[in-house]
Amino acid sequence: MSIMSPETVQKILKAGKVASQVRREGAKKFVPGASALEIMDSCEKRIIELGGQIAWAQMALNETAAHFCPEEDDKTTLKEGDIVKIDIGVHQDGYIADNAMTVIVGKTKEQQDLVKAAQNSLRAAIKLVEPGRQLWELGEAQLSEAEAMGFTTVKNLCGHTLDQYKVHGGISIPTYNNKEKTELKEGWQIAIEPFVTNGKGLIKEKPPATIFMVEQLRGVRTPYARKILDDVKTLHGLPFTSRWLTRKYGRGPTALGLRELQQSGIVRAYPPLVEVANGLISQFEHSMIVGKKTIVYTRDEEDEW
Repeated sequence: MSIMSPETVQKILKAGKVASQVRREGAKKFVPGASALEIMDSCEKRIIELGGQIAWAQMALNETAAHFCPEEDDKTTLKEGDIVKIDIGVHQDGYIADNAMTVIVGKTKEQQDLVKAAQNSLRAAIKLVEPGRQLWELGEAQLSEAEAMGFTTVKNLCGHTLDQYKVHGGISIPTYNNKEKTELKEGWQIAIEPFVTNGKGLIKEKPPATIFMVEQLRGVRTPYARKILDDVKTLHGLPFTSRWLTRKYGRGPTALGLRELQQSGIVRAYPPLVEVANGLISQFEHSMIVGKKTIVYTRDEEDEW
């Protein structure tokens, strides 16, 4: 990660503005009876309308932390009391803005503390972001805020550095004190994302997956796999969701093509991540550029975190 040019910074700031606006607009649609599919479709549409490029639009309900995208025939509707995470990624020529927030559907006051704890955790970590700060300090700040309200952080999910066309740029930002002494550097692009739970603080994969990423490029045998690979390799390693493909090629060809691509090690599946004890999970996330005056470029004027 090198020092960014002014042009790169402007691309990042534009991606951040679009990402935060779409996150806020999408969250306002989380009302009882709302369709998960329709909300995610509308978020993707808005990213394009606002001049961004889609990195992802994902959501997750209750005990699911992340990695859920509805399929084209998904019938999921929101109900009173659902805890819904919205995670929006936008890029400009590969420079990514990654942000998320949690909404409790309806008028219920239950689990408000769980949401507040995740907000507090993110806010506390951001206050520490500066060149020279060690990563364990960011993790300790997040866990301390969660524990102060009777919760814990999910230990096997973490924030991360960002790089051009790389969602995870190679360095993890822990959500607890893992003794990691790596220091933040001037100009690093990072995303901090505490997941806070009333469960055990661990997640596991729960197939089937609807989110995928290209891991490597190599030859394929079938025309189904070839068509899909020709499509998704233009994303330069950013994630894609299966409904983009089923709407274009149909469910059968998509299933066959994706199966071959996974068996060949070309594409990796990312199933939903659920809390091991089915604990409820809240999440808040911002992206920022590390500096003496750190720029939190996904922060909306309405955000209190």
